[in-house]
Amino acid sequence: MIAHWYVYLTIAIVSAFLQWICDKFKIIKSKPLRFFVVIFVSVFICWVIYDIILGTE
Repeated sequence: MIAHWYVYLTIAIVSAFLQWICDKFKIIKSKPLRFFVVIFVSVFICWVIYDIILGTE
């Protein structure tokens, strides 16, 4: 299996952006819950984008 490093980098960037948004607007008060939600949402977003863009090969 070829290592798709750009997928991991994209997940990290999306996670950092979502974490920044949650911190700025105080969307989720609990820090552990906020980390869990941010990781789950960012992985789901990147999975959908990866499937749409690269899944058509």
